Amino acid sequence: AGFTDGNKSKLNKPIRLTPFGKKSVIFADINNHAIRVASLDGKVITIAGGPDKEGYLDGPAETAKFKSPHGVAYDQKTGNIYVASASNQVIRLLTPDKNGSYIVSTVAGVPEKSGFLDGDVKSALFNSPHAVIIAPDGGLVVVDIGNARVRKIKDGMVSTLAGTGESGQMDGPPEIATFTYPMDIVMDGSNVLVIDAATNLVRKIVPGKEIATVPLQGSLNTPHGVAIDATKNIYIADMGTNRIMKIDTQGKLTAIAGTGKPGTELEDLNKPAAVLVHAGYIWVADLNNHQLKVIPLP
Repeated sequence: AGFTDGNKSKLNKPIRLTPFGKKSVIFADINNHAIRVASLDGKVITIAGGPDKEGYLDGPAETAKFKSPHGVAYDQKTGNIYVASASNQVIRLLTPDKNGSYIVSTVAGVPEKSGFLDGDVKSALFNSPHAVIIAPDGGLVVVDIGNARVRKIKDGMVSTLAGTGESGQMDGPPEIATFTYPMDIVMDGSNVLVIDAATNLVRKIVPGKEIATVPLQGSLNTPHGVAIDATKNIYIADMGTNRIMKIDTQGKLTAIAGTGKPGTELEDLNKPAAVLVHAGYIWVADLNNHQLKVIPLP
């Protein structure tokens, strides 16, 4: 673990990934309290935060502070970067400025105050938001892990997309469906796929209609990250088995990376935290090895 930019970079528990350009990704580096960019050739650039900037502070990226950022999402149309800042209990926004840097602001939530409250973004409360993605309608979908809910931010308001706040794995309409430890999300068209690390399930939210469990031929063990490719194959960072699993359209599970045991060799994974399909590769945040790895798409 460490904190170094450039071609001999050091990371400290990278966790979530989002596409950035043709051959780069943005990632959240938890213990460095930083938002960073990695290119396919291995070069890393920090765009906000750092180990000496732990805390909460909006403003220019060079002085802004984060605390344990987890989720990241990049809007290609605007250049905006959204961050689920788990320990700050808020969703942050990095807006590009004219100098090629960013201005950091808070989109939703009350800084450093956890809880549950829907409504206006300035008063809404989150409890350890872990992941954020951009919906087709331009809204943000957030995994609110401590509240066992999936939330949505749109037009200045925060609402609950699914989950009652009670722990469980009940399918059905949004008002009765339950999650236990929703960990990560990805868009599947207009639907949302959610992985639940406690129940080891993949769930599908059809907004406004129902939440259903995706049938699997096999089992997962603490799924922590999820991605989907153009042909609807699903990829899981299966933290409990230290492997990357592929779920085909028939629900069959296949291990495509990892030996099943934690290790430091190239073929090993140690608590893989996230997966991302981008630029012809599956990108992996290898949490406890403090590395990003890539696998050519099958």
